Amino acid sequence: MRRERVEFWPDSVVATRQTHWHKEGGGPVKLLMFHVRDFWFKTYERNLESASEQVSEGGMPAGGLLAWVQVESIDVAQQAEVVRKAVKNLKWLARKLGVQAITLHSFAHLSDDLAEPGPASALLAEVGERLQAVGFTVHHTPWGHFNEFRMHVEGPSLAKVWKSI
Repeated sequence: MRRERVEFWPDSVVATRQTHWHKEGGGPVKLLMFHVRDFWFKTYERNLESASEQVSEGGMPAGGLLAWVQVESIDVAQQAEVVRKAVKNLKWLARKLGVQAITLHSFAHLSDDLAEPGPASALLAEVGERLQAVGFTVHHTPWGHFNEFRMHVEGPSLAKVWKSI
């Protein structure tokens, strides 16, 4: 595949373009975010052997920001930067929407370049810890399980945001 250098871009941007656009397997962490009026989940079945079996039910009956997150294989090597960007994007949207509650859900269906479960879980946990440290109420859906969902997504454009960071 031929790669053309865009001369007016700084080297760091060209390197980022090549890493993310031309790297076999895909790009950085994916965030699919919803402003929900209400959200409910219930574990359906375990899908990772390493996850403990559990039956859990929860959600955000008063609404908030629901983020479906996919951690990709290249994110693990640059975890600090990925966590910083994910937190920045989630904080920005939550503040724009005027919500304090955020639920993080590992959603491994946004591309085919998944990180290994252990590092992905650790990255997602760190995002949650950082959000809590700045005053957000953070929940996680059970790791390693398929879940049933019920959600009421608000109507405005900012109620449904996709971000690849």
